[in-house]
Amino acid sequence: MSIKIDEDKCIQYYSKLNLDHSSPSQEAMDDNLWLVNYCYWDQEKRRQKNISYRMVAGVSIGRASQRFAVKYMYDAEKKILNQKESLDKIIDEELKQYDQYQPHNETDKEQHQDTKQYLVDMIKITVKALTDLKLDSESAAERYCTQKFDGLVLPKIGRIDYEDRKKFIELKTKHRSKRKSDTKNGFSWIKGYLPKTPDINHLKQVAFYHHSTGKIPHLLYVNQDSFNVFTQDSCEQLKPDYLKFLVDQDYKKAKIRQNLVYICEGDVKRMAQLIPPPDFSNYMWRDLQQEFIDDAASLWKDV
Repeated sequence: MSIKIDEDKCIQYYSKLNLDHSSPSQEAMDDNLWLVNYCYWDQEKRRQKNISYRMVAGVSIGRASQRFAVKYMYDAEKKILNQKESLDKIIDEELKQYDQYQPHNETDKEQHQDTKQYLVDMIKITVKALTDLKLDSESAAERYCTQKFDGLVLPKIGRIDYEDRKKFIELKTKHRSKRKSDTKNGFSWIKGYLPKTPDINHLKQVAFYHHSTGKIPHLLYVNQDSFNVFTQDSCEQLKPDYLKFLVDQDYKKAKIRQNLVYICEGDVKRMAQLIPPPDFSNYMWRDLQQEFIDDAASLWKDV
């Protein structure tokens, strides 16, 4: 039996949490991560969190390839004609931005420096993949995709990496990482793995864009050596029926979260009483400052 809600009250409760939309990245999170990152911490707090070399490198690769490959760039709702430049110039500018990143510890610093050795290769490989996929003359990047689902008071919003009139492409980058090993040095550098099947959260993101645009989905993975593209011809999980199933699954997740917000009247501490706490040893918390971890843990102090 579904919970009947007053939409106006529900919107007020979401407002107490400073939430005005959902997104694929929110719905990819476990409930406890979502509770901390989007209900307990506001946007300003989230921006104070440590990021990692992976995120910075992924942004550089995506932005450089967009600047080279597409006709239009979106800035929020504004559609801007892209001023095409040579790939060498774009790469040079991206490397300068990449160097501005401030690593948060020695491990992050070492991996940031290592990634720079093959960052140019990954940009060129991404451009090669986009060239092979033949974006048409009306290609664009970073357009907001918004969908309002019946029964949910908040819209769901995402941004499309690349699209043209018939298709869209979602990019995922896979970076080399340092791992302990039995070698003389005690460690090895492990190449980013190109998956044989897509990650389920990446599929859910693609499913949302397909549902919202009706365009043909492409999921592109890139590492330092090569790329792999999943399409509806090569991957059963990108067929329309399965994508619809994934959209329905995320809808149910969003509906349950909405019920939680409504029942608890937007009180994040009451919500924490109904969600198990995170495993703070999980990799998702690895790069965070200790004060952030302590702050998150305090939500479950009085359970």
